[in-house]
Amino acid sequence: MGGLILQRRNKMAYGKHAGSWLAWERPGGLSRVLTRNDVVPAKAATHTPCPLDKLRRMGPGSTAGTTRRSASILSAIGIASAIFLLSPPAHAADTDPCDSLMPAAIGGPLLPKTSETAVFRWLANANYEIDYRGQIFLFDTYYDRKARNRPLGFSAEQVKRASVIFLGHGHFDHMSDTVPVAAQTQAPVVGAPITIATAVAMGLPAKQAITVTGGETLHFGDVTVDVALAHHSEPAAGIQEALANLYKVELPPDAPDQAVLSAAVRARGTFSPDVLDKGTIAYALTFPSGFKVLMLDSAGPITEGDRKLAEKIGPVDVASIAYQAHAIAERQVGETFPLVQLFRPKLYLPSHHDASFGSWIDLGIEPLLEKIRDEMPDTRFLAPLYRSPICVATSGAQRGTVTKFRY
Repeated sequence: MGGLILQRRNKMAYGKHAGSWLAWERPGGLSRVLTRNDVVPAKAATHTPCPLDKLRRMGPGSTAGTTRRSASILSAIGIASAIFLLSPPAHAADTDPCDSLMPAAIGGPLLPKTSETAVFRWLANANYEIDYRGQIFLFDTYYDRKARNRPLGFSAEQVKRASVIFLGHGHFDHMSDTVPVAAQTQAPVVGAPITIATAVAMGLPAKQAITVTGGETLHFGDVTVDVALAHHSEPAAGIQEALANLYKVELPPDAPDQAVLSAAVRARGTFSPDVLDKGTIAYALTFPSGFKVLMLDSAGPITEGDRKLAEKIGPVDVASIAYQAHAIAERQVGETFPLVQLFRPKLYLPSHHDASFGSWIDLGIEPLLEKIRDEMPDTRFLAPLYRSPICVATSGAQRGTVTKFRY
């Protein structure tokens, strides 16, 4: 009930319901007349029932003037206490990157270039942003999504800052906005051959593309990136048809304009079978302090490339590994957990577990987190909301730990 405000109607004027004279209002103007069973905040740390049926009988001709004055006092006290106790906390959203819900890629605040903190933000699906020393690393670019998905809070058109764009693979829900974002940021785009070929066919200038197949080591500023050929997840046969039917049971079909929008988004990617075993890439970033991050946007079988990468970089400080392609958590845990074990992160950040309307449902992350808690006690985890800033120390005794976080 963030920001609950009590208000009194004009004098003893009656609302829609005879005799009702109090209403609550949320910021933004949504209001509702209180009924006889409602509870009205009366003083700090307490809630006192308001007997509105008694107040009903106190019409303008009532001789209970004292009672009317008491009611006015009650209203004033309620207003003051409600504002004091229930107003949402203030946030330094325009200045503190660790407290801002505005991604750096769309103009949000950045930490100083001398800072030893990195800011991670989940931007829906398997999209992530990492801000470090003035550099903005984007992983996947699927912002203007299919119709009827939860709002992300910004559009691809707003993404104007990026140092590098890393594409995990070429399905539309990982690369659909690559071309406009690359044009707006002039950032290089890194991906597997099938991913880059698809991006170029969509309009990406070839000079902006960096093709990788696994085994490469790249350098962007003072950050080193090791590349491995991974494997895409392997959905069970018939699962997407089954989930599509579930949406049909629960909700009405797309309107014509929604169907057109979703079809256009799905066309901005590839469905080539090469994505499975030739087109899915894992990226490992190493910062100057030795801080290491593993980003993997699909949870398929462990590959030789995955193993070699894990051997090379050792336990990582942060790993974001996808949790998707199955509708039952028991099955999905069996796919994602071995990869978490392989890279042994200090901090695990989930991705790809949110719904894709008409195709995938929101998959509960708790079974995976419980398994990590019980079997990997040295690994911590955090399940953010869209755009939540996660600030992580990259050096010193706190390296790999969350120093600040906002939902």
